[in-house]
Amino acid sequence: MDLAFIISITLDVLNFATPLLLAAAGILIVEKSGVINLGVEGMMIVGALAAYMVAASLASCGMMGFDGKTCLLDPLLGRWSFLVALLAGGLVGSILSLLFGFLVLTMRANQIASGLGLTILGLSLTNAIGNQGFDITGTPLQGFVPEEWRLSNGVLRLGTVNIVTLVAIATMPIGLWFLRRTRAGLVLRAVGENHNSAFTLGYPILRIRLLAITFGGFMAGVSGGYMSLALIGPSWREGLTNGYGWLALALILFGTWRPMRVLLGGILFGLTISLGPRLQNVDGLPGWFVPLFLPVLPYLVPIVVLALISFDATMIRRNAPGSLGKTFEPN
Repeated sequence: MDLAFIISITLDVLNFATPLLLAAAGILIVEKSGVINLGVEGMMIVGALAAYMVAASLASCGMMGFDGKTCLLDPLLGRWSFLVALLAGGLVGSILSLLFGFLVLTMRANQIASGLGLTILGLSLTNAIGNQGFDITGTPLQGFVPEEWRLSNGVLRLGTVNIVTLVAIATMPIGLWFLRRTRAGLVLRAVGENHNSAFTLGYPILRIRLLAITFGGFMAGVSGGYMSLALIGPSWREGLTNGYGWLALALILFGTWRPMRVLLGGILFGLTISLGPRLQNVDGLPGWFVPLFLPVLPYLVPIVVLALISFDATMIRRNAPGSLGKTFEPN
């Protein structure tokens, strides 16, 4: 095992962990406010399609009716097109999250059912729109610069690790600082622990939770955008997120709502996912192993780990927000 192989697999692990950590950062804030959102998968895939469509528009103007012509926005945006498309995915994810917020906060609908409905809506909506067919004639994310830091096509890169990966890793230390060291973080935790007591103290419970839900939707949309633009793209296909939203939800339980544990879990999940393509090239494996076992490997390992963690129910109860999943009824 030489150094090049170690570097290669490390970069693969970080790249696969990036969308998980981005989505998990949003889920962590949402659940710390006391809300369970199972619609992350739907927000991710809607964000993925939105980012892809914006990237295609900036690359060729094909969706603006100027097929074959240079986009007039290219001189203005140019190398920033990747980041613009990524933020567009986050914006669409946050818009979809507002629907979830309306259902669970204003209409006081069941959080579990609303989240599942949101996932179904996101998958159905993207299938309907994505089947129209879109093409990127230019690639917003290309190349790498191993020698020095600089901007390349709007993405700050060091080697083959782009700045989105670095931001994804930084979200957990920043989240830890936010939750423990800032007044806003302490208020958020208070709302999630006991919304009735927080309301008595004068905190606007619904507003705080709506802001948390919107942030969670934005991070899910950015996560999906990263998948369609960088992880497996630029490309689009039905079901592109492939269960990453559910893995991000499992990641929060794996880390028992502690940011640094979530970071370690994201790296572990990324390692599991990265092993699949590499095991396909290993000689001597049984013929049934590759088609049957490798596709479920990224999901089998989290299930086993979560099953082992569930034996320590006391730790889970101690770290879980006290009002998680409970509907707030103002007096």
